[in-house]
Amino acid sequence: MPLTRHRHDSPQSVTSAAESRTEDQARRLRQYLFTMSIRTLCFILLVVIDHPIRWLFAVLAVFLPFIAVVAANAVLPRVPGRVRPVVPTVDDTRQITPAPHEDDRPTTP
Repeated sequence: MPLTRHRHDSPQSVTSAAESRTEDQARRLRQYLFTMSIRTLCFILLVVIDHPIRWLFAVLAVFLPFIAVVAANAVLPRVPGRVRPVVPTVDDTRQITPAPHEDDRPTTP
């Protein structure tokens, strides 16, 4: 009997699927590059600005690489309940034709 018919109250939604691995990696790479761009800007401002706020830029330039790497390596956790498992069910509909494994030839006793 075929196991392809599924009876659920609501259909499985494609939007409930998790983000693909490629999209996740691209998102984390963009986030890393953005953070490192801010770090580069902090180095430039550290050299250009002659004000006590330059020490804030120095601290940011030192600690932003750590923050960028930790954030880039953080994979989003799977959210439980977003995807329902598909449970196979038995179709009880009577078949009009014989099953493929049954032979049409009569058997001789």
